[in-house]
Amino acid sequence: MRGFARGRFAKIIAIGDFAERGRMKNILLSLFMLLGAGPGWAAEAKPALRWASASEYYFVLPAPQNLAVDGAGSTVVRPWGFGVRAVGHDTFSKTGGLQLQSVKVDHAGVKATFTMLDLIVGLEYLSPLNSGQPLRFKAGAYADLGLSDSTLYAAPMLGVGLLYTTDQQAETPAGFTLDVFCRLTDIGLDNIGGGRSGTLKPALGFKLGYIIPGFWRPKK
Repeated sequence: MRGFARGRFAKIIAIGDFAERGRMKNILLSLFMLLGAGPGWAAEAKPALRWASASEYYFVLPAPQNLAVDGAGSTVVRPWGFGVRAVGHDTFSKTGGLQLQSVKVDHAGVKATFTMLDLIVGLEYLSPLNSGQPLRFKAGAYADLGLSDSTLYAAPMLGVGLLYTTDQQAETPAGFTLDVFCRLTDIGLDNIGGGRSGTLKPALGFKLGYIIPGFWRPKK
């Protein structure tokens, strides 16, 4: 009787061990299946995205500016050019871009054209978008950091303008822009042509452009 009980108890233990081993086997199999499915999850996951900021492409219209030519009085020049810059979508946003201008001089025997490459960075205000009202007001303060021939220069600028919104459903500004900007200080230039230096006086300028809305795109 005692031997029978001992055998029955041993059989129960064996059955328990078998069940435990089966449970462990199932757990390990499940883990292997999960690990095997991992790469599939990664392939099906939404690709990482990168935000492409709204961009403004614009022309600098040829407005008159006074240029003081070294030793030869002053003349009127009309710089023109183009630029591109990043545009924010908040009420107050940072902005930055590059601008290239061409300046033609014909004065006191100097007939030449020089270029000005500007890095313009600053802070802008853009009025909120109201449904049914496409016009938005904008204003900004900027630093103009430039290069002309071998001359490095810096000048503060202020600007005001209008944005005519062409897509009111866009997440960022979009549409035509017209801006008036004012350079507040002189720009001294070592070479304006003909071996002469000169100084551009503070002046008003005008820009006409278009803002392409920002969007999300997959990372490469």
